[in-house]
Amino acid sequence: MKFFMKLKEKKKLKLKSKFKFVRLLILLFLAAAILSGLLTSCSKPLVIPGASFGYYIWKDSQNKIYLEWSADRKDNNFSGVVKTDGNFNKVEKQNIESEDIIKQTNKEIDFDAKLSENDYSDELIITVSNYSYLEFDLKINNKYDLSRINIGKYLNNPSTEVFKIDANYFENLKKVPWYKNHPFSEFFHKLYVNKYFTFIYIFLLGAIITGLFRITKFELKKRKALLIWISYLVLFLIDTGIIIMLWYVNGH
Repeated sequence: MKFFMKLKEKKKLKLKSKFKFVRLLILLFLAAAILSGLLTSCSKPLVIPGASFGYYIWKDSQNKIYLEWSADRKDNNFSGVVKTDGNFNKVEKQNIESEDIIKQTNKEIDFDAKLSENDYSDELIITVSNYSYLEFDLKINNKYDLSRINIGKYLNNPSTEVFKIDANYFENLKKVPWYKNHPFSEFFHKLYVNKYFTFIYIFLLGAIITGLFRITKFELKKRKALLIWISYLVLFLIDTGIIIMLWYVNGH
């Protein structure tokens, strides 16, 4: 009798440990989803000096334009020109060193600045008035790298080496559905192009999770088989719903 009781207790302990593992997976998934949302939910893009690398451009609630460049603890040179058809009323400099060159007129800002192992980022905060556009010509180490130029909270990349953003760019960006912005639009497009693979992949992932629930939550249930069938039915509906969602967000 004691043997069977000990065996039952061991079985329960194993089930508890497996259930903890499932909960850990769910928590990790939720944490990743929350972190992904935080990266793109605020008006300012997430810039981590010393880790982020490239240019970041955004506008705050006071209509000030921010141009920040950041490097990954290595020597890099950032240079460029910002022009407007309006007037640059004020340019505030953050973390600019004496050897960095910043030249300003009412219509143009020229800069040439270096970042090093101990100098992670520089920033210009620009107050501009009566303008219809801002024109940017930005280089890193005297070369163009459009993938390192990030505009707005969704980190959109420009399509040309010298590019313009109009006065209402950031306001209009707020009106665009989140799934049509970078990087979501590219991600959802790739998933939809390979929709059959996506369907199978999601189904297999769900089947693994269902299997974990089968050996943890459902193991001691009387209607174990029914619960498993219901789980697979729900998984199929979720999988189908995701494909329909991809179909919709890709403009169909």
